[in-house]
Amino acid sequence: MEYVESFERERAKAYDERIVRMIPFYDEVKELVATLLLEFVKENSKILCAGCGTGADFQKLLEVAPDRYSITGVDPSPEMISQAKVKYPSLHLECCTVQNLPINISYSGATLLFVLHFLSDDGTKLSLLQEIAKRLTPGSLFVLFDLYDPIPHNGDFIFRTVESYLKNFKEWKSSELKLYMKRVKQLPRISGPRYQELLHEAGFSNAQQVFQVMHVCGWVAFKS
Repeated sequence: MEYVESFERERAKAYDERIVRMIPFYDEVKELVATLLLEFVKENSKILCAGCGTGADFQKLLEVAPDRYSITGVDPSPEMISQAKVKYPSLHLECCTVQNLPINISYSGATLLFVLHFLSDDGTKLSLLQEIAKRLTPGSLFVLFDLYDPIPHNGDFIFRTVESYLKNFKEWKSSELKLYMKRVKQLPRISGPRYQELLHEAGFSNAQQVFQVMHVCGWVAFKS
């Protein structure tokens, strides 16, 4: 079961500029991802970046440790991968889904940043997590960041805070902000406990939430 969110043409071209304005503390998230990889993945290991987009997922890691790991980035969008290849010509970047990757190549770490919230929780989210797990060696680190569902726990408060933050600090116009927030609320987001369930079902253990700001959450887990 597979779903591919479309990032082409203008949406792809504007991605780097837009995501900084859409995700609170996005630069800090990238730094945390790099920190986790540096701490829990051994030097000279292979890392898989699923849904890597234009390469922002591993930007901070490469700034501090450009030669420490062998990074494979995959994304189903040709335009996103083209941008990533321009920025990082020495990396192994492929226009494909995780499912298309060879099963006989194993990784010691993996990331999935701001992808899962686009997928329906009808087996599609689980399928992607399982495909990633299949390509990890036992004990490997998996880092997941996503837009989560705070409802029914103070959902109104969270979204009012998000709107205020984006308006006051990310220069969103009111009309654009309303459309964006409507889109976010329509995404098939899931609750914190559901992440734990899916990670366990996919073949991960020791899942821990390591980040939560407004509607953004971050998890780590290890391949069983």
